[in-house]
Amino acid sequence: MDPRPLRLLPPLLWLGLAAQLAACATLAPVKPDGSPEDVPVDAYLARGARVMWIAPHPDDELFPGPLLARAALVHGNPVYLLVLTHGDGGECGLSRGCEPDLATVRGEELKRAAAFYKAELQHERFWNAPLPVSSFPAREEIWRRWQAQGDPVKVVAEAVRRYRPDLVLTFDPHRGATGHPEHQLAARVATRGLRMAADPGADVPGEPHRVGRVYQLINRYWVFVMFNLADPPPATEEWDTTQDCGGQRCLDVMLRAIQEHRTQHNDMTTVAEHQGAFERLRLRQIDPYTQDLDPAEPAD
Repeated sequence: MDPRPLRLLPPLLWLGLAAQLAACATLAPVKPDGSPEDVPVDAYLARGARVMWIAPHPDDELFPGPLLARAALVHGNPVYLLVLTHGDGGECGLSRGCEPDLATVRGEELKRAAAFYKAELQHERFWNAPLPVSSFPAREEIWRRWQAQGDPVKVVAEAVRRYRPDLVLTFDPHRGATGHPEHQLAARVATRGLRMAADPGADVPGEPHRVGRVYQLINRYWVFVMFNLADPPPATEEWDTTQDCGGQRCLDVMLRAIQEHRTQHNDMTTVAEHQGAFERLRLRQIDPYTQDLDPAEPAD
């Protein structure tokens, strides 16, 4: 998670209305190619859809958090979090330090956050690019490092065959909500893994499974749009995170859950201070069985 562009908000609020209107012009819902059925996401969840989130970092679940809360707390659906790194390249925001190491502490934080969504957690240990952001290697280099540790695509495929989700959520593969190359890479790995899980000829344990609904989360918040940092349009659906989740807003469940990520206090405080950025969850429905992006493709 890298919400630092949100820290530009205070001096730019006077431009907000105009930018919001400009952003909305790009967000008219369109019917996605290959859509399994033209049903809003909440109606799909109401049918009992098993939900899976695929992401690289502990704390990334904040992005779909309100929707995960709706699935689990209102509809009673199973939720599964597949997180590919332990975030050990991040910062330890604890004055007492992070013992025995940051990866262990962040792993425990994620377990507690997952409990807000009653979620099953699969937490992997692929390499996490260390801060500062300016030192991050290119996305394709991170892919080579991940491959040297194992096969992340097969990890996804095995999880999909084992859990058998009906709905999968991940990041946009081009910008990844914040520009983080590991967000982009996780989205590409997710798509490849879904294809592998559905392939009866793939060397993957379990029976083939084809996911009915796949969404990429699209960040089109006006600050990101203004500075050309936003995910590319279109979104196919907008979802209101302020609706009810058992007597509280779904957004509030996410805001409570992120408090468990104490090592990431600075970033989580920024999210809480600018929760308006998370009041609308923009989704792009895709067909991973016809749409594919290579994890090894060099970044622009």
